[in-house]
Amino acid sequence: MAVQTQQITKRLNVNLAIALLFALGFPDATAQRVVADPLQIKLVRSKVVIDRGREVMESAALAKPGDILEEVATYTNTSKATLKNLEATLPVPANTELVMASVKPANVKASVDGREFSALPLVSRVRQPNGVEAEVAVPLSEYRYLRWYPGELSPGKPLSVSARFKVSNSPLGANNAGN
Repeated sequence: MAVQTQQITKRLNVNLAIALLFALGFPDATAQRVVADPLQIKLVRSKVVIDRGREVMESAALAKPGDILEEVATYTNTSKATLKNLEATLPVPANTELVMASVKPANVKASVDGREFSALPLVSRVRQPNGVEAEVAVPLSEYRYLRWYPGELSPGKPLSVSARFKVSNSPLGANNAGN
């Protein structure tokens, strides 16, 4: 059990390292782990553009307010054994707002801090001016991570998770497209 816990922690750290690549200015790059680990992770960010009525994926190197970005993380089990307790985490790009209907697969949890994950939509407890506490929806722009819990990943099998995000008030470029 301790070995599985260490493997899960290692995978989560790798997920965060990939997110850091994007934060450091690799907005349209494909980040891929190439190490002797049974879990291969590929993260791709694209800009969704409508061209002649069709969706086309373009480089996300420069995005402006209102643009839609799509993040796709593909997890592949390169070993001969089933991987257990898999947690697939997708970082939410900075200066964006989750497009709720775009999340695939739909059984996802979200987090504003990367530590606590809850079912969508996220809510927080806020004390009203009259002193009564009420649950209020967390703005989609405050979501920082999405996480899926597929449990197991069979040998040689890929698992893809994805979501779209609308770019908010400040343009994203090579120097500020991070998470």
